[in-house]
Amino acid sequence: MGRTRIGIDVGGTFTDFVLVERASGTVRTHKVPTTPSDPSLGILDGLSALGVELSDVEDIAHGTTTATNTLIERSGAKTAFLTTAGFRDTLEVRRTSRQELYDGQWMPPPPLVPRRHRLEIDERLAWDGEVVRPLDEAQLADVIETLRVRDIEAVAICFLHSYQHPVHEERAKTMLEAALPGVFVSASSEVSQEFREFERGSTVAANAYLGPRVRAYVRRLTERLEAAGFGADVAIMQSNGGVCTTAEAAANPVKLARSGPAGGAMALERVATQVGERNLVGIDIGGTSADVSVIVDGRSRWTSPLLVEWGMPLLFPSVDVESIGAGGGSLAWIDDGGALHMGPQSAGAEPGPACYGRGGERPTATDAHVVLGRLSTDRFLDGRLKLQPELAETAVRSHVADPLSLEVDDAAEGMLRILDANMLQAIRYVTIEKGYDPRDFVLVGLGGGGPLHVVALARELGMSKAVVPVDPGVLSAWGLLTVDLVQDRSRTILKRRHALDEHQLGATLGELRVSIETAFGRAGVAPDAIRYEYFLDLQYYGQVFALSVGLGDYADAPPESEERGAGVFRLSEEGALSVPLEIRDDATLVVTPDDLEAATERFHHEHEREYGHADRDQEVQVVHARVFGHHAVSKPEATATPPGDPDPADALVGRRRVRFDGARCDAPVYDRARLRPGHRVDGPAMIDEPSSTTALPPGCAATVDGYGNLLLEVG
Repeated sequence: MGRTRIGIDVGGTFTDFVLVERASGTVRTHKVPTTPSDPSLGILDGLSALGVELSDVEDIAHGTTTATNTLIERSGAKTAFLTTAGFRDTLEVRRTSRQELYDGQWMPPPPLVPRRHRLEIDERLAWDGEVVRPLDEAQLADVIETLRVRDIEAVAICFLHSYQHPVHEERAKTMLEAALPGVFVSASSEVSQEFREFERGSTVAANAYLGPRVRAYVRRLTERLEAAGFGADVAIMQSNGGVCTTAEAAANPVKLARSGPAGGAMALERVATQVGERNLVGIDIGGTSADVSVIVDGRSRWTSPLLVEWGMPLLFPSVDVESIGAGGGSLAWIDDGGALHMGPQSAGAEPGPACYGRGGERPTATDAHVVLGRLSTDRFLDGRLKLQPELAETAVRSHVADPLSLEVDDAAEGMLRILDANMLQAIRYVTIEKGYDPRDFVLVGLGGGGPLHVVALARELGMSKAVVPVDPGVLSAWGLLTVDLVQDRSRTILKRRHALDEHQLGATLGELRVSIETAFGRAGVAPDAIRYEYFLDLQYYGQVFALSVGLGDYADAPPESEERGAGVFRLSEEGALSVPLEIRDDATLVVTPDDLEAATERFHHEHEREYGHADRDQEVQVVHARVFGHHAVSKPEATATPPGDPDPADALVGRRRVRFDGARCDAPVYDRARLRPGHRVDGPAMIDEPSSTTALPPGCAATVDGYGNLLLEVG
């Protein structure tokens, strides 16, 4: 058993590290620039800088942007799409929605697979899975030769209604793998057992498109770590809020589409416990993007499907994170009408903001903060990167201030106010548009930029409190060390409540549970070390979209006393534990009419909260059954320290001329590493640390709690 655990989060600009020594509880953090051409090189650089003996490392948990960036940049494999005759254009027709409703010239982005590589196969299943037309294997053999000639790297198979009966997809995959060794082949019935042909096709196309790239990345990473002495498997963060093995990641890379942001969202659960707040909104501002997530009653929310971008839904559960192009590297630009914008374009890791002195010439949000005095020029990243304020000022003056006839300070402050407006829109989307009042939440500033913006954002939203957790700039890496191994399965039911057979539902849940148990078994996890969650997706009959609610009876036990035995699960929305459903000898779960009635009532409640109304006289339809399996991993523990003297004088390290709300002031600067529980810092002030800087405008204050978190009174 190793002595050290490491969380590694690869972002668009920086790669973050959190190292926890088991015996002493010592924590070390580190940041290195991301190496976009091969992120594994940046990981090895960071581990080397930390001086880690990989033979002493128990496990590594890794969040990666490889899948997300591959989809957004369209840099995946040369992929073919095999589908039932007559459905070749499903990926291109999509749904009737438009991203730009009133723009007559708007053109949708092309699908991942061009039309010439979308090929039809004669076969047909009925809606219930009955074989109407057998698979034409002779035609499939001809198609395989076509794929060989075209040097196809990956193949996605999506036959009509295969979620009901996968026989044709299974046979097609067998033939393809036998004839085209080395080609990544993915069948929709293995990726998702949910209906809706376009969404299922989009998901399996993305899985195949990502397959060769993610598989190659995982292989390079594991080989380099093994060569350096690491002897265990790397746990890869999934979109569903849990980690998986490298083999699972290579087989289902589409489940990594929210890998990085999911780590930060899960870390918020730990923050909620420490600060004693049940409802949080996290704003994680990195170098390239800002990720917004919500904690309701102590638990993160999840959603399905995940929409990576317009026209690309991914049909699996994902932690509910809203991502926008609003990071420290967001570029300022002026449109033809003379209006100033921030992002979504980013300076990225190469060349980075102008103030980095690496060749960047256009102004970014980071440059604006430097101009306004909010970032230390010699303590940034613990002094490993010296910021150059003259380059930041030149960039802001040349590209923003002079073209708009503004003073440099006014231009810089305007840049940040526009960036705040972009982030406010994302926060309102995950709160107000989901039926939540943001004034009932506490805002948490994460990432390198979150603590710089958290007070301004909280004030705009009417929030009275905010939090900057310990090591906010690497909190996503922290989150990777707090999550379990997770497997999820789902299946379409599509039956109205009165026509639903409880025994059949129990059999379906039992089959999904067995599938999860089998997958965990391949990773060496014993059945009695797995706990399960059961959900139903419900809708009013005739609706298009559904809401997911927990299945089972409430228990009185609070979330923090959650058991880890088999069969115990929680309800994510309410944060309460649930009594496990009884399991028969044939693996069928016992679902009673009372269980369904309770789930239906929860659906009415959730519908009323999210949409403002509920109709208990309207018939309810069960759309999907879902099962989550969790295998708990050891997690870092933190112990609270009693507060002491509130005077932070020992942490004062200097003063800076900082601009807040249109005026410069002489602000004291504190070293966060020297702040102790009980210390109180009144604004205006700046609190510096290696991974971030917290800005305290006039009228607000920060108090250090027993865990080291900064509790902000927004004012």
